[in-house]
Amino acid sequence: MDVAAMLAVQAPAATRAPAAAPADARRARAEAMASDFESVFLANYLKSMFEGVGENEITGGGTGTESWKELLVDEYANSFAARGGIGLAEPIARQLLQIQEANPQ
Repeated sequence: MDVAAMLAVQAPAATRAPAAAPADARRARAEAMASDFESVFLANYLKSMFEGVGENEITGGGTGTESWKELLVDEYANSFAARGGIGLAEPIARQLLQIQEANPQ
């Protein structure tokens, strides 16, 4: 018995990392990419909505208002996407997986 085999046998089951199936890893990555895409889409959509919003009492209209407004809109988009968004992520992930299955590498 070689040293690597002995170490594998001696290591408790809790410390051994389970081998993730390649399909599961591919699915998780496609879902993450689809969620990121939905977040970017929502951010662009929300930015166009907020363009017409005038200055308010809270922000005061200072020099950093536009930067903070952009960061706020990005966080709104991330929050919406994390809670299911508008339903774009699921079909996009499904399409990404179909493309990967059709073109294996």
